[in-house]
Amino acid sequence: MKSFKKTVLGAAIALGLSGAASASMINVGGVMWDPDAATDYSSQSINMRQFINATTGELTGFGIITAWNGTAQNVFCPGCEVTFQFGGYAPIGGTPIPGVGDTFSYAGGWVKFFVGAAEITNPSDYLTLNWANTGNGTLFLDTVANSSSGVTLLGTVNDDGLGGISGLSGIGRLDVVGGLAASNFNTNTQPNGSDLRFSTSLTYIHQEGDPTDASGTGNLRGNSIPEPGTLALLGLGLLGAGLARRKSQA
Repeated sequence: MKSFKKTVLGAAIALGLSGAASASMINVGGVMWDPDAATDYSSQSINMRQFINATTGELTGFGIITAWNGTAQNVFCPGCEVTFQFGGYAPIGGTPIPGVGDTFSYAGGWVKFFVGAAEITNPSDYLTLNWANTGNGTLFLDTVANSSSGVTLLGTVNDDGLGGISGLSGIGRLDVVGGLAASNFNTNTQPNGSDLRFSTSLTYIHQEGDPTDASGTGNLRGNSIPEPGTLALLGLGLLGAGLARRKSQA
């Protein structure tokens, strides 16, 4: 009997561990996704807004996640929405407001993601987003800029070829430090041991020639893992089934 128990337990553990490669849909705070999706993990924002403080040069802003692993908002977050806010990105040297064609770097920075009841009626319209409706709900992910290289964000003011601004773009990396889904995304699988990497493309300048207020899109990429509880329950379920079968054959 002891030998049988060890065999079943070993099989349960093995299958439980292999479940990381064949995990089912998971749900964290109402956000649902398949960690085995071919695109896991990726998400997109079709609407985000960025501000540059004219005095300090700090970058801040907000946005909404509209796609997750290739699924639409009503699929990955039925009846809810995932929004985000960011700030604390301070320019390294140079002027607070970069000029046309400049590439500039930042230190520091954070991004917070929230999940809450759906209230943004038209995510495609930048006028429907504000500091209030993108910063409420439950903290889903709390992240800080990965500083292993000393630079936490690289930005560019893109030249339209006619002496004006065609938009702004940026790339950076993030480390997960908290939130409901911290255990799912704290994987250290991205460059420099980071958890997530992002890119932004802000092509709508709200005031012609002024880069301090711009809207556009963003992309987030990383890797997610199933909830530890899912694998534990799978292992216990297999163990229980095996013991039950053994008892019925006794």
